[in-house]
Parts: sequence; C-alpha cells; structure tokens
Amino acid sequence: VGPPITDALGEIGARCPSPLQHSLWKKEAVAIVWAKVLLPGPPAASLDQGWKEDGFFSVGMMIPDVNRTVLFELVKALGAPRLFVQLLLALPQDVHRSELEHLVEYVASETSSSDIAFFLDVWWEVMKHKEGEEDATVSTFSALICQHGCEPSLDDGLQPPKRFKGDPGALNDPPAATSPLMVLIEGLKQTYQSIALPRLRCYALANLVELLTVFTELEPEGSPLPVAEYLDKVSSVVSLWTSDTESQFHHRGLDEKVKEAERSMNLLPLAKLSREELFVGLDFLCSLLRAWGEELQGTLNSSEELCYESYRLLDALTTFGKNLVCFSETRDLGEDETRVVLELTQITNSFLKEISVSLKSKDLDTSLVSSVAMTIIEQKLDRHMEMCSIFVSEKTWAFSKDWVGCLVKSKALFQKPELVLKLLETLVNFATSHQDTEAQELQMQVTKAIMECYTELLLTDKNKVISGVLASWGGPGLSLNLQVVMEGFQEELNVTFNQITKSVSDEGLTRAVASVARLTLLYPEATVKQVCNLAVFNLGAHQFLAQILCSFPALSFLETRDDPDRPRSLVVRCLEEAVWGRLSTVREEEQFLEFLAFLMQPSSAAPLVSPAEVSKAFVLPYLKSDSAQIELSLQILSKVLGVQACSEEHWIKSCHPFPLLLSLCKLLDGYTKYWHQPRDQLFPSLETKDLLLKVLCQLCEVVRPETAPSPELWVQSLAWLHRKVASLDWTIGLRLKKLYGDHFKNEVPATLFEICTLPEDEWTSRPLPAYGPGSGLLAWMECCCVSTALRETMLTLLTVNVDNPEEVNLFSKGFLVALIQVLPWCSHSEWKRLVHVVENLLQRQILYVPYTLEYVQYMPLLNLRPFACYLQFSVLFLRGFQLLCSSSCSTWLPAEAWFHVVQLYCRPPSHPTEDRTSTQEVSFICIQMFCHLLHVAAMLPDKVVAALEILSQYETFSSADTSPSSRLRRANEKHFLESIVDNVSDKELRGILLQKLSKLGA
Repeated sequence: VGPPITDALGEIGARCPSPLQHSLWKKEAVAIVWAKVLLPGPPAASLDQGWKEDGFFSVGMMIPDVNRTVLFELVKALGAPRLFVQLLLALPQDVHRSELEHLVEYVASETSSSDIAFFLDVWWEVMKHKEGEEDATVSTFSALICQHGCEPSLDDGLQPPKRFKGDPGALNDPPAATSPLMVLIEGLKQTYQSIALPRLRCYALANLVELLTVFTELEPEGSPLPVAEYLDKVSSVVSLWTSDTESQFHHRGLDEKVKEAERSMNLLPLAKLSREELFVGLDFLCSLLRAWGEELQGTLNSSEELCYESYRLLDALTTFGKNLVCFSETRDLGEDETRVVLELTQITNSFLKEISVSLKSKDLDTSLVSSVAMTIIEQKLDRHMEMCSIFVSEKTWAFSKDWVGCLVKSKALFQKPELVLKLLETLVNFATSHQDTEAQELQMQVTKAIMECYTELLLTDKNKVISGVLASWGGPGLSLNLQVVMEGFQEELNVTFNQITKSVSDEGLTRAVASVARLTLLYPEATVKQVCNLAVFNLGAHQFLAQILCSFPALSFLETRDDPDRPRSLVVRCLEEAVWGRLSTVREEEQFLEFLAFLMQPSSAAPLVSPAEVSKAFVLPYLKSDSAQIELSLQILSKVLGVQACSEEHWIKSCHPFPLLLSLCKLLDGYTKYWHQPRDQLFPSLETKDLLLKVLCQLCEVVRPETAPSPELWVQSLAWLHRKVASLDWTIGLRLKKLYGDHFKNEVPATLFEICTLPEDEWTSRPLPAYGPGSGLLAWMECCCVSTALRETMLTLLTVNVDNPEEVNLFSKGFLVALIQVLPWCSHSEWKRLVHVVENLLQRQILYVPYTLEYVQYMPLLNLRPFACYLQFSVLFLRGFQLLCSSSCSTWLPAEAWFHVVQLYCRPPSHPTEDRTSTQEVSFICIQMFCHLLHVAAMLPDKVVAALEILSQYETFSSADTSPSSRLRRANEKHFLESIVDNVSDKELRGILLQKLSKLGA
C-alpha cells in the first residue's frame, strides 16, 4: 500500500486510546481513505476543517491521493467488510451503486480466493445491513461527501472488467445492472469461474439464494419463523462458529456470536429486485446449481461436520424451495417464467434430496441453547420478548444459577400476564419436586422476582394472572404447593386488612386494591374470606371492601371440584364458609345484604356474583318454615329479584321459578295455622309475613311468559302451579292473579257473593267447608287484606243498605266479629289496609260505632267531629278486644296473639295527626285512647302495653295549647289521668305511667 498510508494508519492506531475503540479507528481509517478516493486533489481547507470539526483525525492530511485499489486492499487488510458496507450504504444511491461496480471490477481482475471471500463478505453485509445503524463517523462521512459532491470517475486506473462467460444454460444477454443488488449478482457472474473451494461455493450460493428469497417478491408476507425454531437456528449457528476454527467468529464471546447470528437471520430488505431482475437471478442460480451441484453434493455428504457456509446454503435452499412452490401457485406467471420456476424447483429438490447431512444438530448442547436464549433476553436482542416465553416455559432450564440470574436481572421484561403465569407454573413444578433447603432459598428468590413482576402489572393484567392461578390450582391458589408462600402469609393478611379498614376512603382504594392483589394471587380463598368476614363484622366497611373485591373480576371463578357438572362460585362459597350462619345481629345482617347487593350490582365494575348463584346458595335451601335463616333468605331473595338482568335471558329461568313460587305459597299458607303451631317449633314471625308477601309479589312481577322456553310450557307451568295451590288457603290464589292473568278466574268462597256484586266473568265460587252461612263478611275482609287494589274493589262492590237500621246494625256486629277473626293473623301491611277499610266505612256511615262516655269526667265544649273517626276506631278496637278476652274466646288463641293485636293497634296511622288549630281536641282524643289502652292492659295483667306513646303525643299537643285557660285545663287533665292510672292493678305498669305523668307539668 505504501509508506505514506501505513505511516498515517500507524499514527491513527497510535492515537487509539484503548482496544475498545479498535473498530472505531478502523472505520475512521477507511472513511479517510475513501474520502481521499472520492474527493481527490490537495485537501481543501474546508475539507480539512470538516474532518476536525466532525471528530475525524486530522492525520488525513498525511495521506496522499489514492485510488480504489488502495481502498479495497485496506479494507481486506483490516478485515472490515461490515465497516465498508456501513460507509458504502451511507453514500447517495447512485454513488454507492457506482462504488459497488468498482468493487466488482476490482475482484473480477486477477481474481484470488481472498478477493472472492472479500466480495462475498461485502455482499453478505449488504443483506444484513439495517437502517439506523449509522454512528457519528458514518454520518460525518456521508455529510462530507454530499456537501462537496462527487461524480463517479471511470478513469481510476483499473482494468476493464472481464466479460462473464456463462454456461450454455445461462442467459445470453443479461440486462445491465441497474440496482445495487443486481451489481452483486453481476459480480458473481463475472467471478464464479474463479471460485474453486467448496466452502466459498457454498457461501456464494447461500448469498444468491438468500438474496433471491428475501429481497424479491418470492418472500411471502408476514411469515416469521416460529420462535422455538428461531432459537434452535441461532444456537446452531453459534455452535458451528464455536467448533469451526476457520470462522472469523470462532474466538468471539457468546454475546457477539449471538448478536451476529441474529443479524444473519433477520434480514430486512432495504430494496427489492424487480420481476425482470428476479428471473435473471433465478436463471443464473439454475446455471450455478447445474455447474456446481454434483460436486457440492459429494463434498457435503463426505464431510463429517457442517461448516457455517454449508449450513447457510442448505437452510436457505430449503426455505427457497418452499417459497418457489408458493410463488408458482399464487402468482400469474408467463410461459418462460413458469419454465424457469419449474426447472429451478426440480433442481433444488434434487440437490437437497441427495444431501444426507441433517441441518438439525444432534449434539446441540441444551446448556448452549439456554445460554443463547438468556443472552438474547439480557441483551434485548431481536425477538427477545418472544424468547421470554420460551425462558419461562422450559422446565429443564429452570432454577439453574444462570436462569435465576437472568430472571432477576431482566425482570422488567417479564411484566406480562402470560409470562408471570408461566413463571408461577414453573415455580410450582419445581417446588413440588425439590424440598431441600437450597431449593427453598431459590424458591424465595424466584417468588420475590415474580411478585415484583406481578406488582408492576396493570389491574386488568393482574386479573388475568389471578384467573390463570384459579384455573390451575383453584381457591387455594399457590398456597396449595408453595410452602414458602404460607410462611408469614396470615400475618401479612391481618396487617394489610387492618390498615385497609382503618383508612376507608376513595383515595385509599387504589392502594388497597394493590395490596389485596398480592394477597389474592398468593392465596385467593383466604383473602376473599377475610374480605367477606370484615365486610360483615366491621361496621361501615362493607361498601369499601365490596369495591375492592369487585376490582377483581377474576374472582367470579366457578369451581368444579365437588361436581364438575354444577360449578359453584368461589366468592359465594367463601361467603358461606366465612359468614353465613354466623350473623348474630340485625346490623350484621344488613351489612351482609348490602355487601351482597354491591357484589351483584357494583357501581362501575362487572358483577362478581350473579343473582342466580346467590339464590341457589342462600335462598333455595332455606325456604322452609323451620329454617332459622328464612327471614334473611327472604330478604336476600327480595334483593336479587330487584337486580336487573344483564343479559336478554332473565336469570330467574335457571332457578326453577314455578317451584320457587310454590315454596313461597306454602310458607304463606303456614300462617293460617300460625297461632296453633307448637311453640317449640321454628316458624317465621308475623313480621316476616310482610316480607314474604313482598317477595311473592316481586316474583310474580319477574316471572313472565318470556321467562319460559316456550308458550306451551308457560301454560303447562301455570296449570301445574294452579293445581298445587288449590290445596292451600284460598286467598293465595288471589295473590297470584297477576301471574295467572286471564288463564284463571278469582276463586273465592260462595258466601262472598252474598254481600258483593262480583262480576262472574272474573270471579267464581269455590267450595270451602269452613266458610258456612254468614261468613261472607269474613271472606270480604280477607280479600281486603290481599292488596290495595283488591281492597278498593271490595269497598266498591260491598252492598249494605244504609237506609235499613237493622241491616246496618247487623253489618256492624258482623264486622266486629270478622275483624276479631282476621286481626290476629294480620301482618303490618295487612293491618294498614284494614285501618283504611274501617276509616272508609266509618266515614260512609256504613259501619256504626257508638261514642262512649265511659272515660269522660265532663263533656268539654269542643268540636270533636274531625276526630270522630279516631274516637270511633278506638272504641271499636276496645270492644273487639273485650270480645277477644271474653269467656267465649278465652281458649281460642294463646296470649301472644292478643299482644300482637295490641301492637297492631298501637302502630300509626291509627293515631291522630297533629293539627295546631285544634290542640284541645287532639289532647282529648289522646286521653280517651290512653284510657282505652289501660282498659286493655287490665285484661293483660302481666304485660305492659304501649300507653307511653299515647302520653307522649298528649304532651306534645297539650303543650301547644296557648289559650288563657290552658294551664288550668292541663292541671285538671293531669289529675284525671293520675286517678285513672291509680286504678291500674299492674304495679310495674302503674309506676312507669305515674313517673311519666309527673313530668308532664314540669
């Protein structure tokens, strides 16, 4: 090359501060020499300044003008084809094509093996080059050349290129090379006769085949190599370089080998050959395979091992053959094109068929494959994320020192739900087969890394992981197999939830969800049970905890461990085991109900449990009269019936609505024997009757024809229910009227027709032995209790001749008897309906109740007409109770029934309402009602009745009286009340009432 250049390069090398910059000074040396080639003549001041400003070594001035022979010899001497290609492709396209042509001219003249190897190396680097690899040196070189401009010079002192002497099968007049890629093919045409070494022939063929495969329309769209196959190929290449002492990568480290192997497999075409250029190349490949095929087959079959070049050729030809078939099947080809493709397909198949060497290395070391995969991951090379999926799945690699180190070092790459799940699966498999101390330490280390990955996931991705854990290991989750998880878990669980329940707030929800997410992954079942327990027994925390739980839709998991055909909800099971049966206060039951309601209809999340699941767990098994949970179950059923259906098909379909209706009807029928039930036998209270009636009404609203699979089945179901209900109390059929519609008439005792004008198209009589002559009014009153609408109908259809005093008298006496027969079985809602009936009949003067002077000291000059109804009602009730407590009824009902009737009477709206303009009248009515209650109390000597409430009302109204004589009046009334109370025989009641009276005048 000459002393001036070697001296300059020596100067550059001397200025290189460390071996790490070895490739950098090589690149700068090539760039300087190339610039001298492209920009000949004395270096201009601006050019020299450009080198300095852009960081190039100023020693460029020491180098005289040189030609391309010097440049190419320098690159060969430095063994730097990659650096050459980086600089080459940084040039403008017409310039870099021209420079490639110069290279071809150079290697085609007096061709040697080193020239061929250099040319093939450059070709291979051109195909492996990717955009974005330019560094400062390349960028400066490109800018400098573009700035000062350069025209390709033909007069560079080189010999004209040799003409390509092709085989008879070769094309006679190949087109002039127009694209840089065609220049490479043209170069091979000019030099192929000089290639004698089998290794170089494999290299040349591999380059040509890969060029024709990847840089043309032959390559199918979107068909990446499966990642496992990709890893095997990278590992095979690394293995070949490691064993091949002639390879330039033999002494490189694993990292460099893997990077280079990936480069060689991930070719990204910057440009593609045209259809015409493709077929020129295919025809040329045909010629080469004919010329070299037989000899290469013999060489490959006789060699003991593959070298990298032969491996590349066989691999590239295999892919090329498949692409050719696909190309011929999917493209419209001309006659000549079809001939070339067919011929080349046959030659390729024939060539490969005769090769006995396998591409798959039988002795590929497993440890090498794992090391390659981990290198790709740690260095974040191409397809490293796909490599992570292999890393987490390969159980043979797992828990080696390198594997654990790679996981810990690169854990940020594993923050994907599917990878976390696979890691957990690998962890569990390892834990079940390794129990020693060292293994447990590794488990702790890996568990910590996995949990850190899991913690960084989005909540939706955390749910995916929890779903996977539940699907694999059910409710116990990881705790089933990982002992390391259980150590300290209970303490962590308690501490976490103590903090959560102490900081209930919307701001703390995100933090709470993050904390619970970790616990849920480790031991889902225990975490859910803790949430359920705290939600019910921790005052006021239920909604916040329900929000936390609903943040994990994965917990809607259905378990199949008991019965694969009937899956059950994990959350519902946890509620059953942690809470159900332990509720001891009304407040706990209320929180349980509200918690359940939120889980079924959260404000901004998907429901965690369905109404059907809740019904099957907490309602259907407990709809029995002797069930201790029946009231709570009815409350739950009322809640679930109010939940709107999320899908077109109502959830009630899956809960067998007609048997459910019948169960409720049977419970309701049980109330007809309420006071005759054995006292030691559980039966829902009369307070529960209202809830039962409400639920039955709700169910009749929900169960519609569309909830049945077919209209025929709907009619059959109605008929079945009607037949079953026929044996129950007749009023139950009236409560099902909304469900029955026009299918069945209202069936009532025949005696009801005697006092009502019932239309026969809607009503029909039913033989009931218990309803003999004179029972029409009793049946009428029972109808009034059924519903508000039916009550209004009964009041409208009632026929009483008010002009006939005897009929009114008989009606009034009969009404009292009927009222006494109905009252003990009335729920509060039924009693309210009856109150309205009494008030309506009194106002219409159909019901006659005489005023009483029994508790009047003097007749005040007051207007009692607006309060006549209250006074008459109180008198009616007193007379009724006198009848109840008479000798004729003394054994009819137990004492508890009487107190139930008293409690009904003491409930609003039977008490007078406040009216500021008539305080004296209201006070008078309160005194009368107080006296009536004391009269009742006298009949119940061992019990205290609710007379205090009446006294409180009296106090309110009397103190509002501001008339001049109010003080005197209150004093007289107090004296009167005290004299009445003095006659109360019950000492306890008397003392309570006197104490209350003593405060009235304060």
